[in-house]
Amino acid sequence: MYSNKLAEAFAAASETDKVELAHFLANNLDTAEHARDSARVRDYVAAFDRFAAPREGERF
Repeated sequence: MYSNKLAEAFAAASETDKVELAHFLANNLDTAEHARDSARVRDYVAAFDRFAAPREGERF
């Protein structure tokens, strides 16, 4: 059976946890202009959700 611990963690994480991580990444990886952009943070959270979504036939 396939196991992806990061995907499992994102699937179980609360929206607040994902937003906090997204802010951390934006503040530490993006330019100052992008770090303050709430749309950028929403993009990160959406990426976490896509990463956490099981692929066809996959189970966590």
